[in-house]
Amino acid sequence: VITCAWGSIFGTSGTSKSGVHCWYWKRVVGELEKPYSKLRQYDAQYLTYALLDQSVDLLEPIVKAMKKEIAYEQDFLRQTQYQNLSRVNDIQKNLEKVCRTIKPFLRVLTHIIEDTAICSGVTFYLRDVLDNLEGAEDDFRHLIEQCEALHSDADKYQEKQMNRTLYVLTVVSAIFLPAQFLTGVWGMNFTDMPELNTPWGYEMFWVITGLLTVTNIVLFCKFGRIRILED
Repeated sequence: VITCAWGSIFGTSGTSKSGVHCWYWKRVVGELEKPYSKLRQYDAQYLTYALLDQSVDLLEPIVKAMKKEIAYEQDFLRQTQYQNLSRVNDIQKNLEKVCRTIKPFLRVLTHIIEDTAICSGVTFYLRDVLDNLEGAEDDFRHLIEQCEALHSDADKYQEKQMNRTLYVLTVVSAIFLPAQFLTGVWGMNFTDMPELNTPWGYEMFWVITGLLTVTNIVLFCKFGRIRILED
């Protein structure tokens, strides 16, 4: 669809390689085949307007298709936890190409409108085409912003996952900090440490460590320090 639109914007041939008229010129060809249509009654200026208007109308289905594609990618990325953004990158590149294609078309259309050789009646129609083209450009730029928003959402999600991992590691380290402290103290192996020579020293270490660990867990839960981050 985008290729057909680019071809119409640049004024490429309206026939395919097989010689059959492309679908996007069907309306213009149909008007020319009518014996009393405006395209046959008026001069080439009105034909120019009809061709430009048909080219701009091609952008509307592209906008709708890209909106659906971006909405699908948004749902897909949320389900897959933003693992692959390659499709979004391709969509954004295509949208940027369309915007770059529209810019010269806008300049050409503005130049035609300002041309004094164009009659006022056709100029009125061309201004309407210009408004539609500017609206289409705004739609494409809005779609590009949506793609950029998806990249931003992916960065936020990854940052949130990293914060969640660091949070879990911090809580686990804080809970077992008393055990690390006791291990460091009783691991010094001084000869005047009575706990090392008692027959119940090993059991005492695990009892004290267990009590302190449970106490830490209770305190963390009571004061809301242990929590599950929202998805």
